[in-house]
Amino acid sequence: MSAEAEKLELEELDKTLLKKNEPKPLGNGSHFNPPFTIAIWLCGGIQLTMAVPYLISQLIGGVLGAAMSKVMTSHKNYVNATGAAFTILKSEEQLGKVVFAEMAMTCLVTMVVLLGAVNGKSKSPLVPFMVGCTVIVNILAGGDVSGTCLNPARAFGPALMANYWTYHWVYWVGPIGGGLVAAALVRLLLGDEKIRVILK
Repeated sequence: MSAEAEKLELEELDKTLLKKNEPKPLGNGSHFNPPFTIAIWLCGGIQLTMAVPYLISQLIGGVLGAAMSKVMTSHKNYVNATGAAFTILKSEEQLGKVVFAEMAMTCLVTMVVLLGAVNGKSKSPLVPFMVGCTVIVNILAGGDVSGTCLNPARAFGPALMANYWTYHWVYWVGPIGGGLVAAALVRLLLGDEKIRVILK
């Protein structure tokens, strides 16, 4: 084999290896939460053309789930539970704590998703288990503070079905803010060299 042929073969091998190591866009990945989808998009895990349909589908799913709940529950119980809308927030004095709690808890679980499913060096097949454990910890830590929503689509459906909009914005601002913080941490500090935009 000539030196030129050997050089071409090595270049082809390099291209093949580089292609194998490129981050692959996530498939479905159980995108049920807008902060996850936004953060995964910001970290390069999916294209914007997929993120937008996911976000729309998540909101539709929240409404359909809440509608099924309304159909399956007696009127008395439904009204008593305010249609599963988040009613724990009763006064403006609680706003700071609730927004912070939602932001911190969503940031934590979104970091688990990003580092376990998107970041090349820390990907793990245990991500579903780790996310589940993180959600359990969040519920135990923040259930009494904010109701542990973590998901604007989950808040939107019941609010729409029960027509209960009191402090509803908190369950958008907190979780989406937490997802953005998680994405920023991964892009700036914690992600591998393919995801980080600085400190490569």
